[in-house]
Amino acid sequence: MSGDSNETSTIPATALLGEANATPAARRATEKPSGIPATHGVIVQAGDSIGVGLGADNWAAIEHLGLPKGIAIHNVSVSGQWMLTGLGQRDKDLFPFRDKEHTSVLLIQQGTNDLFGGSTAAHLYGNILKPFVSLSQAAGFYVAVNTVLPRRDSGWMLDPAHEQQRLEYNQLVRANSIGADAVIDVAADPEIGDRSDPGTSPHYADGVHLRQSGQERLAKMYVKPLGLLLQYPPRTPR
Repeated sequence: MSGDSNETSTIPATALLGEANATPAARRATEKPSGIPATHGVIVQAGDSIGVGLGADNWAAIEHLGLPKGIAIHNVSVSGQWMLTGLGQRDKDLFPFRDKEHTSVLLIQQGTNDLFGGSTAAHLYGNILKPFVSLSQAAGFYVAVNTVLPRRDSGWMLDPAHEQQRLEYNQLVRANSIGADAVIDVAADPEIGDRSDPGTSPHYADGVHLRQSGQERLAKMYVKPLGLLLQYPPRTPR
C-alpha cells in the first residue's frame, strides 16, 4: 500500500493541539510547530504486547521510526498490561523520562487488555484514558493516543461484547473530546485495521499480535504525527 493510506488514519496534531480545557487560550495561541524536523526530544510509549512487538520477535514499531539520534525513545511496554496499570504507574514508569530542555511526547498504546478484562468503552475512555491524558499533559508531555486494533483470538471471540466495546471505544478516541494532542487511528489502516482479518492476515502472527510487517506499518503511521509533536516547544508542567 502507498503511504497515502497512512495519512488518512491520523488525525493531525495541528488540529487537536490545545483542545484540552485545562490549556489556557493565551498558551494555545503561542504553541505552534516550528516547521523544522526536531533533532532532540523524547518519545515515551506506554504500551502492551503490541508495543513490545510480541509476535514480531520483539521488533517494536516505536523503536524503528528513523528519527535523529538526538531523539530518545523509551519503550515502556509490558505484555498483558492494562491501561489502568499504565495510569497507576505513570509517576514511576513514564514521567521520569520527560526532558526538561526538549519536547517530550507520550504515546498511549494500550486498552485492548482492559476491554478484554471487562471494561466498557465508556469507562475506559472517560475514567482511565481521560485522566491519563490530562495528567500526562500536566506533567509536561504532548500526548498521542492510538485506537485499538482488531483481534480474532479465541478468548476475545468468545464474547461478542469485546468487539462491540472495541468499536465504541475507537469512536470515542476519534472524537477526542478529552483533548489528546494527536490521535493515531491505527484501526483505520486497510492492512492491519478493521478491514483486515487478524485470523488470516499475513501481518498478524496469532490473531492478536503483529508480525514485523505489521509493526512496520505502525512505524509508518507513527513517524509523521509524533515527529510533528516534537516540533512544538517544550510543554511546561502545570
